[in-house]
Amino acid sequence: MNFLDTNIISYYLADDIQIKEKVHETVRKDGRISTTIINVYEILRGLRWRNNKNKENVFKIFLKNVEVFAIDDEVVEIAAATYADLRKNGKTIDDADILIAAITIKNHGTLVSNNTKHYEGINGLKLVNWI
Repeated sequence: MNFLDTNIISYYLADDIQIKEKVHETVRKDGRISTTIINVYEILRGLRWRNNKNKENVFKIFLKNVEVFAIDDEVVEIAAATYADLRKNGKTIDDADILIAAITIKNHGTLVSNNTKHYEGINGLKLVNWI
């Protein structure tokens, strides 16, 4: 199962042909595409900040075909352990990104991101870059 990170969704909304083809190919192959509630929040806040109603409507249509995973107790446990591991190794990333990674790990998914270096070092996280 592929979880789209915020930057990949942004490319999709910007009509990036390569990303749109990969999304459609993944849906044909796997029957679905996924993301997290954190990514939904990040996209919506940006669209609303820019007052981009057209893209917000496109995003809402896009979401009808996407499985959105939420935060639960197990995700919080994974995220807390991830944070501790990263800190012990002298690395920090935003809490939102730790939660995105934790949701992906809990659901045995692969995070699709153009920011793979950012997520490197997170135990158990599978990463791929479609760019």
